[in-house]
Amino acid sequence: MLNNLKLLKNTHWFLVIITYIILIIGVLNLYSLQLNQGGNFYIMQSFWVLISSIIFILITLIDYRLFFESSIILYIINILMLFAVFLFGVTRNASTRWLNFGLFLYQPSESMKLVLALVLAAYFAKNSKESLGFKKLAYPFFLTLLPAVLIKIQPDLGSAVILFIEFGVLMFFAKIKRSVWLTLIILFIVLIPVMWFFVLNDYHKKRFDAFLNPEKFAKTTAYQTIQAKFAIGSGKTYGKGFTKGPISKGKFVPEQETDFAFSVLAEEFGFLGSVILISLYIIFLFLLISILKYAFDPFGFYLGIIIVSYFTFQILMNLLMVTGLFPVIGVPLPFFSYGGTNLLISMASLGIIMSLYIRRYFFDYNPEAL
Repeated sequence: MLNNLKLLKNTHWFLVIITYIILIIGVLNLYSLQLNQGGNFYIMQSFWVLISSIIFILITLIDYRLFFESSIILYIINILMLFAVFLFGVTRNASTRWLNFGLFLYQPSESMKLVLALVLAAYFAKNSKESLGFKKLAYPFFLTLLPAVLIKIQPDLGSAVILFIEFGVLMFFAKIKRSVWLTLIILFIVLIPVMWFFVLNDYHKKRFDAFLNPEKFAKTTAYQTIQAKFAIGSGKTYGKGFTKGPISKGKFVPEQETDFAFSVLAEEFGFLGSVILISLYIIFLFLLISILKYAFDPFGFYLGIIIVSYFTFQILMNLLMVTGLFPVIGVPLPFFSYGGTNLLISMASLGIIMSLYIRRYFFDYNPEAL
C-alpha cells in the first residue's frame, strides 16, 4: 500500500481539476434548483461527491490489472442485482431500476456499464492475438445481451444502448474477420425494422414520434424537450442569473435535476455558460484519450477505450437529447446530473483510468511484467 501511495505523485492533476470543476458546477446547479423548488438534491449530491471521491482514490491505488481475473465475479454479482430489481426494485416514474439499501437507492444498470467494460476487456485481451470469428464472438455477445435485455425491460433504453456500444467499440479495435463485419452490416440493416416492431415498446416509439413531430405531442411526450428548449433559448447570451431562471423556478421542465440538468445551467448562465461547460467536457475527453497511449497491455487499452466511449456517448447523447436534436432515451450528464450511482460509477471509471496512468513509469521500466 505504501508503494501505491507513492504512485499518487504521478497523478494527472489537470484531469482531476477539470473533473472537480464540472462536479462543483453540477452541485451549484442543484443548489439553485433546491433553493427554488425545495428537496434535498444539493445535499445528497454533495454527500455522493464525498463518497465517490473516496472510491476514486481507492480505485486509483488498486492496480487495474487485478480486475482481469475478478471481472467475471463482479459481472455475476451485478447480474444477480439486475434480477433482484424485478423482485424487490423501487419504482419511480413508471420505471423499476433501483434497489433500496436503507440509507440509499442503488441502480445496478449504472454499475453494469463499468462491470461489462471489465469483463469484455478481459475477454478481448485474452484473445487479442487472433482474428475472431462468430464462434469466438458469441460469448462476449451473450455477456452483453443478457444485461441489456434485463435493463431494457426496466425500462432503461439509454443504459441498454450503452452496453451494446461498449461491445461494438471493442469489436472495432479488436481483430475481427472480414466475413464477420460483412455479415453484421447486412444483419444490422435487416434487423432495423424488426427492432422497431418487436424490441421497442410503445413508450419508446412515442418518444421517437415526438422527436420527429414535436408540435403534435407538445402537451404530452414532447413537453419535456420543448420546455427544455425554451429554457435554453431564454438564457440567450449571458443567462438570467444564478437562481433566477423563471422556467427552472417554475418547475416547467420535468427531470431538471437528472437528465435535463443542462437546461437549468443554460437558462441561468446562457450561451456563455453552456460553452464553458461543453468546453470542460471536451478537455475532459481529450485528456482521457491522451492517457490511452500509456496502456501497454491489451487489457488496459481495451478497458480504457470502453470507458472513454461510454463517457463520450453519455455526454453527447445528453446534450443532443436536451437540445431536441435526439430522441429522449434517459441518459444523464456525467458528473453533472443528480444521481448517486451514476456519480459513483463515473468516479470509479475515472479511478481505473488514473490507475493506468500513475503506473506508466512502472511499465516503462518493467515491460516483462506484462
